[in-house]
Amino acid sequence: MDWYRLRLANLKDTTILHLMKKLENYNDIFKLSKEQLNIYFFLKDEEINQIYNSRLLDLNKEFEILKNQNIKVISFKDDNYPIYLKNISHPPVFLYYKGNINLLKNKIIGIVGTRKPTTYGKISCEKFTTELVNSGVTTVSGLALGIDAICHKTTLELNGNTVAVVGSGLDIIYPYENKKYWNEIAKKGLLLSEFPLGTKPLPYNFPMRNRIIVGISKGILVIESKEKGGSLITASIALEEGRDIFAVPGDIYSPVSIGTNNLIKKSEAKLVSCGNDILKEFNWENNYENNDLNLTKEELIIYNNLTGEKSLDELIIDTGMKASIILALLIDMEIKNAIASVSGGKYRRKK
Repeated sequence: MDWYRLRLANLKDTTILHLMKKLENYNDIFKLSKEQLNIYFFLKDEEINQIYNSRLLDLNKEFEILKNQNIKVISFKDDNYPIYLKNISHPPVFLYYKGNINLLKNKIIGIVGTRKPTTYGKISCEKFTTELVNSGVTTVSGLALGIDAICHKTTLELNGNTVAVVGSGLDIIYPYENKKYWNEIAKKGLLLSEFPLGTKPLPYNFPMRNRIIVGISKGILVIESKEKGGSLITASIALEEGRDIFAVPGDIYSPVSIGTNNLIKKSEAKLVSCGNDILKEFNWENNYENNDLNLTKEELIIYNNLTGEKSLDELIIDTGMKASIILALLIDMEIKNAIASVSGGKYRRKK
């Protein structure tokens, strides 16, 4: 993680990313003369001095601070950096996280909407989130009040996987009303930010946060949005990045339905009335609800997580369920002939 020295040296992220894309390793920078850095990377003398000074910084001290708060960091150059995010126009150089980073490899749908939903919006969010989670989809949202919080809350209640992308440093909980979900997601899901520790939730951080929600998602679902607002900013970013947008139609007389209805009217979003409409779009249909497997919701969560052979420990991480519960469910699923145990203490689907 030597690249992180450049952030500690206060070099601009755009400059760091430029260097990362052109050079294999951090130390390759110093194989070039100052003149070459100026010519090849258009770096000013001040920036070159920052780079050279970065070698003197105490990286261990910084990572000890992160470790003490159970926070980890990955860079654009790391193997586990999400591939979808890497390919957006302005990918974050570093990502700070708490929780299970492997969730970013799952099927992910972003769910966004107004901070002040109607009863219709709340029910719609619970319905879509439930249908997606029960089909093995990981949800992502911004942990704001309203639709975001309902999405995370519903996912957690179903023992599903959820990712919260926040607009502050991971040591500053915002909004504080969602502290419970913040802490629970850090333990059972994934809490994600591109902002260093101590970064306050300033207004301009949230459009930046929204591009990460888009970047890690296969598609974006908008549930209730005013004529202008953060949800439409997310939808606009999704359009630019070539992501599919889905919108729940709303009451034509409701102010919080103007945005979603306009997305549909302008053919910028696809009208959806159930989670399966989204699943069909990506060939993610849940083919196991009405077949002879006869799985319960909890068993279905495990089944959909068995995309390959997995151990008990992996299933604990992926589902957030307790070991004792998973073991009991696995036994029942073997009896139902839905899964089989294989060598190495792992399990796989049989159908």
